[in-house]
Amino acid sequence: MKRKPPPKPKVVQRRKPVNPDKPRSEQNSAPTAQAQIAPRAAAPASGASSASPAATASWRGTLIAHLNRFKRFPTGANPGTVQVAFSIDRGGRVLSARLVRGSGDAALDQEAVAMIRRASPVPAPPDGLGGGSISLSVPIRFSR
Repeated sequence: MKRKPPPKPKVVQRRKPVNPDKPRSEQNSAPTAQAQIAPRAAAPASGASSASPAATASWRGTLIAHLNRFKRFPTGANPGTVQVAFSIDRGGRVLSARLVRGSGDAALDQEAVAMIRRASPVPAPPDGLGGGSISLSVPIRFSR
């Protein structure tokens, strides 16, 4: 009696999503504005151990990705860049947000500040970065 060879396992290839940080419904929607954010953290408090450069860079990347998920391009607004300053506590909660330099479009300026507040809580900063609160100033670029 001949035995049948065992069935070959199916190989399923999975494709990576275009942007794994966004829910699937957002990936298929119209292109959204992308922020170019370069956070500048306040100097660590004296006596505090400083965070490693790798930990700080990783946190900044995570922070940028997090903020981008909350950005909305206002209807009727023109593309531009807005400078926003904000402060967060050790847990990542946004304590304050304010406009530093406007884009010339009031709708973009308001959206940039609102975006920071909507994104709270943001990823918590690494140990050794800043004191009880951390102040950041970031440019947010809106484009179509």
